[in-house]
Amino acid sequence: MNAQEVEALRKSDLSHQIHPQYHVSDHQDAVIFVRGEGALLWDAEGKEYIDGLSCLWNVAVGHGRKELADVAARQMAQLAFSNSYVGFANVPAIELAERLMSLAYDNLQAVFFCNSGSEAVEGALKIARFYWHLRERPEKTTVIARREAYHGGTFGATAVTGLPPFHEGFGPLLEGVERAATCYPYRCGHCPGVDDCTLACADDIEHAILSAGPGNVAAVIGEPMHGAGGIIPPTPGYWPRVREICDRHDVLLIADEVITGFGRTGRWFALEHWGVQPDIMTVAKAITSAYVPLAGFLVSGKIHDAMLSSPPAAKFMHGYTNSGHPTACAVALRNIQIIEDEGLVARADELGAQLQRGLEQLSSHANVGDVRGLGLMAAVELTADKSMKSPFDPAQKVGPRVMMAMRERGVITRVKGDSILLAPPLVTTEQQIDRIVEVTGESIAAVLRG
Repeated sequence: MNAQEVEALRKSDLSHQIHPQYHVSDHQDAVIFVRGEGALLWDAEGKEYIDGLSCLWNVAVGHGRKELADVAARQMAQLAFSNSYVGFANVPAIELAERLMSLAYDNLQAVFFCNSGSEAVEGALKIARFYWHLRERPEKTTVIARREAYHGGTFGATAVTGLPPFHEGFGPLLEGVERAATCYPYRCGHCPGVDDCTLACADDIEHAILSAGPGNVAAVIGEPMHGAGGIIPPTPGYWPRVREICDRHDVLLIADEVITGFGRTGRWFALEHWGVQPDIMTVAKAITSAYVPLAGFLVSGKIHDAMLSSPPAAKFMHGYTNSGHPTACAVALRNIQIIEDEGLVARADELGAQLQRGLEQLSSHANVGDVRGLGLMAAVELTADKSMKSPFDPAQKVGPRVMMAMRERGVITRVKGDSILLAPPLVTTEQQIDRIVEVTGESIAAVLRG
């Protein structure tokens, strides 16, 4: 496209489309993508970029996978859509449900399909309450959610999100949500660092349960590793402690694996790193590598058994028109096969180690306070004063300026405050990983020189 055509598209976009997390001032010079292949994207003006965040944590097997387009076309030609409400089913959804149970934690037994991670979280919150209703303990409705968490944009998912900017203008939020500390080793309010961790952050979850009253608490929800909140891996003992706390107080544990699922951390699902199993798990994003929308929440045997043994009047009155969409499920099955056939879970572990080694070389910079990650998820947190871990004045927009400098140099990513977030596709090449590291260093230097 020529410059005039691109500018006309931008003008039309500003005139007619409201984007996620939108303010018009941030959208004046939008990149309009037209093509992708592997870990690369091209914009309407022909510029090439490395996709440093898998678009939005989701294009796991990379762009331009014709086999996924082909399976979608075949399914659409045969049966594009069918109603999956009670009394109806379709073959791809049945097969995908069975496939997921073979991959997920072995205590999980059934899945409800929906369309997005936010919907999956919404459903997880509802089924947690519904389970206690079936158990004749309807007073157990409170959910404990952690600070720094991001769980989605629907009303319930917003309420359990622990990042205040996502609450602005939408209050009052859903009642029955209590906040607790999270495990953030670099900025821990309890311990000096990961090597001196006392797991007081996990104990704060127990304090929240006790404050609300264990008889009133339905569930604790958490990402195994924070994603949009800053890519924050926990200390090794954190999740085993949280699991033990939930068990002791008869509280369900919801693992939000919307970002961390399907190989992103070097395991099929991230809680495997710590030998912990959830009662409910949300999935989305990489389940189809974003070729078509699909998500779901998986439930344990005890929850499913309670539903199976409930009386006919106790229906789970929850649903979406596109639940169990046959085309989406067919694409998911083929996407999972690609992840398996190409060994992408192990590759995420190997490439993640390369990415981490490269980024750690940036630690000598005076303003690089922390480098952290797990698998193909990594963050570089910048500080104004390294010795004091002091953040920059938000008015300086250091993080956003580094992000724009990276974009100018051909790497697309996001930031949370002054943390640079990276999660490239699982098919990224070793050379592209090295280039991501190089561009990150160059961009930090360019923004912070002097």
